[in-house]
Order: sequence, then structure tokens, then C-alpha cells
Amino acid sequence: MPPVTNPSSGTVGMMILFVCTGNTCRSAMAEALLGHSLRQLGPDLSVVASAGTEGGSSPATDKAVDVLAARGIDLGEHRSRALTAELVADAELIVAMTRRHEAAVAAMVPEARSRTFLAGEVARLGAGVGPVGEGGMAAWVRAMDGARGGHFTTGRVADEVSDPYGESLESYRRCADRLDGICATMARLLVPKH
Repeated sequence: MPPVTNPSSGTVGMMILFVCTGNTCRSAMAEALLGHSLRQLGPDLSVVASAGTEGGSSPATDKAVDVLAARGIDLGEHRSRALTAELVADAELIVAMTRRHEAAVAAMVPEARSRTFLAGEVARLGAGVGPVGEGGMAAWVRAMDGARGGHFTTGRVADEVSDPYGESLESYRRCADRLDGICATMARLLVPKH
């Protein structure tokens, strides 16, 4: 996905980056689901991307493609990519699937820790601080970071999204259901109705 001008900060780069291990199921599905949810709400100025701590040029898994196809979303053209310091630096919001991925982001770019949240944490803390306001995405992310209590400990285990890789189609469906709920909540917070 090419970089675009970020409307909330005027900088060039990606706004929202999902991170998992291989970038072939969880983060790939999350990227597609959030993009779909945002488009349903109207003109979308957000850029959504994904990467993996061990990603690199692989297609999405067949089961991820099948599960999203059942939801009317085409994941067939997805190709995984590796998480890089540049991707992390360009993202205003980084959404990690597990605490291990959260730690990998912080190890790569320590100053990104305050912009990195577990998937469930974004929905939970975001709902608590309310939708993006006049301050834009950066202010919203700072408010969520403040809602963590000012500490840089890892998020709750319950905020993680488990890996369906190598599991049954039903495991993929459960993962997609969880991600869909998180992404729908994120979309409503990111594109509030006025």
C-alpha cells in the first residue's frame, strides 16, 4: 500500500498498522476487516496496513481467504510483509495481536511503545476515551495511552488474539469473529458520526 498524506498530522505515512507473526492470517484479516468497516461508514481517510514479525511475501492462508470470502471480503491478493522500523515509525497506531508482538515493536522502535496496543486493548480503551475528536488520531492515541495508567507494562492476556494458524476452519472463524468485533468498534471510534 503506498504511503499517503496523513490528514491528522500532515505527515506522509501509514496511520494504522496491525502486527502478528507471519502476516498470513490474524493481521492480514484485521487489515481487511478494518478497511471494510471504515469503507462502510463513508469516505475513509485512514490508511490500514499489516506486517509480521516473521512475515515476507507469502499469501494469506487458504482458511483466512475462505473465512473472509464468506464475509464478502477478498483476501486473495494479500502478500505478507516483514515488520520494519520504517513501518513502525510511519504508523500513528500500532495494533499487536499478542504481548510478544507488542514487545517486538517496542524492541524495534522504543518510542513507538506509547502508540502500540493489543487488539482488544484498542477496543476497550478506545471505548473508554471515546471517539477520535478534533485533535485527530494522534490525540486519540495519547488519550488511550494515558488510560493505561501511565505505565508501560504489557496489556492483558484477554486483550490478545490467539493464532489460528494450523488449526481448523472453525478456529479461523472464531478468530475472524473476534477481529471483526474489534475492528467494527475501532471503525466507529475512528469515524464518529456527527
